[in-house]
Amino acid sequence: MSVFRLRVMVEDQDDFIREVDIKSNQTFRVLHDFLVKSLNLDSKELASFHITDDNWRKLQEITLIDMSGKGKIPVPKGDKLPLTYVMDKSKLEMFLDEIDQKMIYEYDFLQMHTFMIELIDIDVVDEKKAYPFISYSNGRLSLREKLNVEKDAEKLKQELLKEFNAMMNDDDEDDDNDIDSDDY
Repeated sequence: MSVFRLRVMVEDQDDFIREVDIKSNQTFRVLHDFLVKSLNLDSKELASFHITDDNWRKLQEITLIDMSGKGKIPVPKGDKLPLTYVMDKSKLEMFLDEIDQKMIYEYDFLQMHTFMIELIDIDVVDEKKAYPFISYSNGRLSLREKLNVEKDAEKLKQELLKEFNAMMNDDDEDDDNDIDSDDY
């Protein structure tokens, strides 16, 4: 068994970095719960990990809960459902095995907070330490303010109506793709 050192960064916040040491045989659920607790996130929100290629393109998803519907909806013969991995049953070592591997952690699908995670080191377990733990910390996490749909519904409705009317009236507002015939 090894220890993975994972660097956690936020998509839109350059000064935020956390490094997490976690045992390779621990599950993605352990990592999820640790991130939620250590980053003061709301534990009621859904989340997924995505194993990615070197360019951060998603390859395989590991979900908090199985939302595939397997067994609930009959699948026509010959059709295949994508293989679903669930955090509780998926150990890190099943997906990670070499330095520089990347994954994305998406938290709160309505607000869509995206964390980029990179495997930066593989080491031996120190039996004196409890895993996971934060081995390095820099910066403060500042996530976008949560949208309160009930409270902001009228404001949101007015903004959407204004945008719709601008599009219907072909106003220049929010129109970045207009082509001016004088340009040619």
